[in-house]
Amino acid sequence: MYEAYITITIDVEPDCTPTWHYSNPLSFDGVKIGINKILQPIFNKYNMKPSYLINNVVLEDEESIEVFKNLDGEFELGTHLHAEFIRPDKLFDDYAGKKGEMNQCFLEPKIEYEKIKNITELFIKNFGYAPLSFRAGRFSVGVNTIACLENLNYKVDTSVTPNIIWSDETRERPIDFSNVTAQPYFIKKSNLLEKDSNGKLLEVPVSILKYSNLLLKKNIWLRPVYSKFSEMKRLVKLFNKYYSKYGIVVYNMMFHNVEVIPNGSPYTKNEADVNKYLIVLEKFLNYCIMNKIKSVKLSELYEIYQK
Repeated sequence: MYEAYITITIDVEPDCTPTWHYSNPLSFDGVKIGINKILQPIFNKYNMKPSYLINNVVLEDEESIEVFKNLDGEFELGTHLHAEFIRPDKLFDDYAGKKGEMNQCFLEPKIEYEKIKNITELFIKNFGYAPLSFRAGRFSVGVNTIACLENLNYKVDTSVTPNIIWSDETRERPIDFSNVTAQPYFIKKSNLLEKDSNGKLLEVPVSILKYSNLLLKKNIWLRPVYSKFSEMKRLVKLFNKYYSKYGIVVYNMMFHNVEVIPNGSPYTKNEADVNKYLIVLEKFLNYCIMNKIKSVKLSELYEIYQK
């Protein structure tokens, strides 16, 4: 027998365009409508407990903070860093029309630490308690990131994307996650891709399955739009096959809050696209209930794996 858990990790951004530039003028319908009116009511309907990982730009918006303070239901709040938008060496004071392309793992260690420290302090100022969970913008996590998070008393990172090598003109060099496990593990301080039972920080990788047969060869993400409902079911079944022998199987679904706003991302251009997106999301959440997959927050996974 084994226990199966679903954790839903949502990157919370200001409103975006189909090119991932921030809206101009800057707006936050993805929080005020996307989370408050659409996503959290759906999660409440299915007794799901999402983890909202909040971008530092959103943490500066008072109306968005009020939404989270008054949000109904069970959820966790954590942080999500886009490094060019926070001190030190902050690149922009006016965020409208800008795009987060900085990779924090290539920063000088002291600079990266100060940026994570500043977003952590901004979170504490807004909510009165310290965040426990973190995701690096653009999945740009590095060895120094882990040391920073440990020093700031985080419990969970969820920046690793198994089977993916991030390599394009916006990366100083490739970020290689091609050979990392798809299941949570305590991180070895000197190598974020290695396990250490004595590690202080739990890595909860995004659920991505390298799948191939005669007709299909692709990376299946546990993510609406990226994957069909049938593909996400296939991921669950294969994860069960590969990992149930360890006694625990974890599925980590990720997406952005702005993906449920028309024209707020590359994936949902209009209301019809949003409706299709939400149908897939609800079908999968119902599938979890029917298969007795328990919803947990990221920090709850830390407690589970500690035991």
